[in-house]
Amino acid sequence: MLTVPTQRIITLGFVAFVLIGLEQGVLGLFVAELGTTLSKSPEDLGLFFALHGIGSAAITGSALIGWLEQRNSKRIALSSLSLCGGSLLVVAGDYWLLKLIAAPLLGLGFGGLSMSFNTLFVTHFSQKNAGLLNVLNATYGLGAVAAPWLLSQGLLTGSELFIVIALASITVCVGAWNIDDRIPTRSSIASEDMHMAPIGPLLMTAFCILFIEAGLTYWMPSLLSDQSGDSTAAAAYMARFFFWFVIVRLTAAALAVWVSTLGFAVFGLAGICCSLALVLAGIVPLSETSFTGAFMGLIFPNAYAWMLTKGGGGTTTGAKILLSAITGATLGPWILGWVLPYWGESAVLWLLGSLSLATASLMLITHLNVGYRAYQPSQ
Repeated sequence: MLTVPTQRIITLGFVAFVLIGLEQGVLGLFVAELGTTLSKSPEDLGLFFALHGIGSAAITGSALIGWLEQRNSKRIALSSLSLCGGSLLVVAGDYWLLKLIAAPLLGLGFGGLSMSFNTLFVTHFSQKNAGLLNVLNATYGLGAVAAPWLLSQGLLTGSELFIVIALASITVCVGAWNIDDRIPTRSSIASEDMHMAPIGPLLMTAFCILFIEAGLTYWMPSLLSDQSGDSTAAAAYMARFFFWFVIVRLTAAALAVWVSTLGFAVFGLAGICCSLALVLAGIVPLSETSFTGAFMGLIFPNAYAWMLTKGGGGTTTGAKILLSAITGATLGPWILGWVLPYWGESAVLWLLGSLSLATASLMLITHLNVGYRAYQPSQ
């Protein structure tokens, strides 16, 4: 039976992840529209995404230098307020400078809430069972589905949705007060799996995964808008994309008893690689690839649980992994913003597809290496 503090963590986590899902679901569409309205280049839009990632990296890095390390409640409150402020600022007028100031605030909110609740769920609700972690990240998908659907149906504008996010963020801030946020020590978690992986491959894996995820979710609306000239079609595509995203995460939660976190993540990466290959081969048009959301939905929560377990667990290890991941999310859209105007859409898809295959290979090699060392006789 769940205790009241545990129920509180779960409830706050679900609400927070719906909010960051809404933010991520609207962000790519909103920025693509800004690019048209304010006549901004792909490089300019890439800078916005990079500043968003810098904000996420800043709050995640705080756990590495001791600031807020053991106080997830304070990080949650600070992140909620930042998400509120960034959401209000990004819709305040048509000045590009205001948008650039809002970007790191939004990123700080996204990164802080994502790190705090992912770490709390992994450490409080069993390293070995990714079921609840998949449900948590599925609620992110609910927000990410709702945002483009609301926009495509004309029920809300992007600006109105950001205002909703701002108001709801305040409830998370209030709810985080005095939350039971104690994190088990690294050694207590590491005892469940004595054969740990070197941190380097885990950090590279995290970097590549968020490079791919951010690259697809941030730039897909712009690619589709450029092809069709219709932002509504791009919004409808992203709604379908995140619909599959949610369905698969909920399915993964149900199957987590039988399928390993590594298996889910590698299958998702391979699926993205194959999907983009179909587009590049001219077999499937880009506008008909919303099913890639299903593959993406498998990757992050399962890869994070696998990396955290193999890395020994704890706040510091989780912060290192997430900081590397956020660095990928920061550099990915920025790099793609430079690739797109010079080498075109195909180069973007080639880069993301190749990186998906390389990341899946790296995870399998790391896993096999740990297994090999585990069976070696002690000297």
